[in-house]
Parts: sequence; C-alpha cells; structure tokens
Amino acid sequence: MKHPKSHPLSHLPSCLDLEKLLMERIEHPERAKKIDATIHKLFEQERTIFVLDMSGFSRIVQRHGILHYLAMIHRMRRVVAPVIERYKGAVVKFEADNCFAVFPHPEGAVAAALDIHHDLEIANLMTPDESDIHVSIGIGHGKILLACDDLYGDELNLASKLGEDVAEKNEILLTASARKKIKKSSQSFSEFPLTISGVTMKMYKVRA
Repeated sequence: MKHPKSHPLSHLPSCLDLEKLLMERIEHPERAKKIDATIHKLFEQERTIFVLDMSGFSRIVQRHGILHYLAMIHRMRRVVAPVIERYKGAVVKFEADNCFAVFPHPEGAVAAALDIHHDLEIANLMTPDESDIHVSIGIGHGKILLACDDLYGDELNLASKLGEDVAEKNEILLTASARKKIKKSSQSFSEFPLTISGVTMKMYKVRA
C-alpha cells in the first residue's frame, strides 16, 4: 500500500529498505550489530497499534458469496479510514478484511474505535441484515518497527491476537501496555486474563 506524499506515514522508509538491510544482514553476519543499529534508527517508533477485523467472514461468504463480502469490505474501509484520520491516526495498510493503523496515544485509538462502532451501527440501519458490518478491534502500545507500508513488533502481535482471535464482534480489547498509558479517561475498562503459548497476561476490555 503506497501512500501519497501528503500521507502522515509518507516520510518513513518503505519495507523495501528494510528488506535490503535484512538481506545485507544475512549476507554479512559479521556486521549484524551495526546493521541492527541502523534498522532501529530508521524504523523504530513508539506508537499505539490498532488492529481491526471484520466479523463473520466464513458464515457470510458461505451464504452470500465472496463478491458480497468484498463489497462489504469496501464499505468498511470507507467508514474506517476517515475516523482514524479524525483522531490523528494513520492507516498503515488494509489487508483483506483487516485494518492496521497507528496512533500517537491509546486514548485516540480507543476514541476512534468507539466512533467506528457507532458509525457502522448507523450505516447498518440502511442495509439489510446480510450486509450489516460488525468489527472487533485490538489495541496495543509500544516500540515497533514501522515502515510507510507495514509494521512489526510484539505489541502488534498482541493487538492482532486480540482483534482477530479473541475479541467478539463489537468488542474493543487492549493490551496491558496500552491500558497503562491511559492516565485519565471517562471510559471504563474490565480486566481479563489471556494465555498465549503458556504465558498468562492481563488484558482489558472497553466497557460499553
């Protein structure tokens, strides 16, 4: 996903630059430390990570076909992108029925997530039930490798797990790191345990 020069992420290097450095690291292992330092300098950012996933893929495709679902994805993107921008976020990429975005702070990501649910609820009033769009959202915060067209990191992996696998439709879930960064908020959260690869961690759900 290439961004225009005016896009908030257009100043960042592309994933092609990262691939070149990684290839150099493979071909010259003796220079790994120096190359790693260059990668961190060019790509490392502390950001809030936002991962959105549409609900009901298998059921909807089986009942109505892939073209019906592709049209729903297109409608979802038209709703989601402006809301993310409204809260100072930036879409890194849309991938199938997922959206990956970054924000300066978790408060903006949570506010955007709530507005997205609200805007989709309004949009669903104008469509038949089989075209209604529902999403689940995971939010993390921490250091990631961020390019203009992709992102990598532990908090991304956790946010993806929450948004794509754990959250049910219309839910917003946060990692402990994202919740910790929110000092003052009118929004309430409930804590729950999540076990991944044998490790149990605290996660948080935004209360409706």
